[in-house]
Amino acid sequence: MFKYFFTYIDLIPKESRNELFSVQHLLALAMVACAWVLIILLFKNRTTIAKWKAIKCMSILLPLLELAQMLWYKSIGEFSWGYTLPLHLCSLMSIILPVMAFTGNSLLQEYSYAIGLAPALLTLLTPDVYYYPAVSFIYMQTMLVHGIICLIPLFMVFCMDFRPDIRKLPRVIAILVCFALLMIPVNQVTGGNYFFLRYPAAGSPMESFAGLVGSPWYLIPTFMLGCVLWIIFYMPFMVLRRAEVKNSGKMPAAAVKEEEKEHVLTG
Repeated sequence: MFKYFFTYIDLIPKESRNELFSVQHLLALAMVACAWVLIILLFKNRTTIAKWKAIKCMSILLPLLELAQMLWYKSIGEFSWGYTLPLHLCSLMSIILPVMAFTGNSLLQEYSYAIGLAPALLTLLTPDVYYYPAVSFIYMQTMLVHGIICLIPLFMVFCMDFRPDIRKLPRVIAILVCFALLMIPVNQVTGGNYFFLRYPAAGSPMESFAGLVGSPWYLIPTFMLGCVLWIIFYMPFMVLRRAEVKNSGKMPAAAVKEEEKEHVLTG
């Protein structure tokens, strides 16, 4: 089972490689989902201080896991300045989420929900290392990192009464665009593909889009897919806000107490 745990893909026999939505993949997804539920239930009724400590611990795991990945690539002679730095859309969260956890910044909380949740969830469904055996370092590291990136905003919603606000989404998208613009010269210098600006991730929806419209035009339908996911993820909170307005005939209670809630979240 652990024969190819630290082995690079080129040295793994084809019959031992994984596939998307194989039994191994589905079991890994089920384990990640179960972990989400158990952690949320465990902390649901804890104090706010305990919940923030949990978020800080989860966020600190991310840079440690990214460092472990870089050391693994270095140990097998596959380290690349154009691939293994934590500058991909999701791996950049290993920097953003600890900053959010220790500062309590409300805009970064929104960023973690809007930009962290959807891409990380898609990566869990279509990991770019899907061909590795499920019992391998890089596969488990990928599933764990993206599982944590999803868990933190879910934890804030279900345990800390965090309510995503679509009115903040334009500012979040502006931050995302700034990061993407910064990656253009980085990709030129390193020959890398950070933020998948040069070619799509293997096995992802972007790969299908590239087959239809080519590169770099696949970025347009990818962004459109992101918009659809944002509508899906924000819709429940928009409906909730509208229901509160309708029931009270005035500003929703969540909005009235927004300043108080943000104080609690940043505590």
